[in-house]
Amino acid sequence: MKRLPLLSLTLVATLGVGCSNPSQEDAPAPTQQVQVKKRTQALSTSRVTLEEVPVSAAVQAAAEGAATVRAFRIAASEEGVSLGEIVAAAHLAGASDPANLPWELGPERDPEETRAALKYLNTLVPTIEAEVGTGEVYSSGDEHWFQTTAQDFCNHGDFYSLVFKEAGLVFVIEASGGAEC
Repeated sequence: MKRLPLLSLTLVATLGVGCSNPSQEDAPAPTQQVQVKKRTQALSTSRVTLEEVPVSAAVQAAAEGAATVRAFRIAASEEGVSLGEIVAAAHLAGASDPANLPWELGPERDPEETRAALKYLNTLVPTIEAEVGTGEVYSSGDEHWFQTTAQDFCNHGDFYSLVFKEAGLVFVIEASGGAEC
């Protein structure tokens, strides 16, 4: 029993020193809203221009009503533009609410990982690949969000950008829903 008060005293002293760092006293605590605003400003300075193109009936049918699919032609991009910049431009142009939801950046994926991530839409990715028709090895990026809306209920969403650089196309897939949390 004598160790517990000693441990608590050490913990309090450590937290007190850590919290009294003068360099952080004047800085405002970041909020979700501030982080979203900063991220939105960064996305709006993209070096990529996208133009929306129609999505075929076959691709829409493969989405099975469980996701929204949009397509964009890469109309212009500066030399050396990265996958991340294309994904950011696609998110800004194609997401239903790119600025007001707490989006978090996910990992870059190759075709196999993309198919695995979207396995609940098992015919969608192969249908998109067939429509593009280049057989190229594409990459995808994803973003997701999660919000508690009630004590035991949460809304969530996923946004995937499949980037076909050779074909100059980007397909975006957005799905959202709710579940117990």
